[in-house]
Amino acid sequence: MDIYLIVIGRTPTGYSAHCPDIFGCAAVGETVEEVMANMKESLDLHLEGMVEDGDALPKPGGVDSYREVMKDLDLDQYFLAHVQIDSSRFAAPVSQS
Repeated sequence: MDIYLIVIGRTPTGYSAHCPDIFGCAAVGETVEEVMANMKESLDLHLEGMVEDGDALPKPGGVDSYREVMKDLDLDQYFLAHVQIDSSRFAAPVSQS
């Protein structure tokens, strides 16, 4: 299991989220629970697409990611969460020659 950092922000209609470790991966939802569920689905789809395209999967940034994001985070508008992803299911099949 890999744990990816998620940045969640309040919006006029609910919440938006993105993953700093995976460029372009984002989600929205009316509640925190909904945006988290949507973000997990978005991460799954994004990683699956990367594998299909032959791209290497980005590893979670860990504590360094959290430190970097916290430097400039407006705590009145944003907060942090994390999502667990079973990245082993994205592993390329091993050839049985």
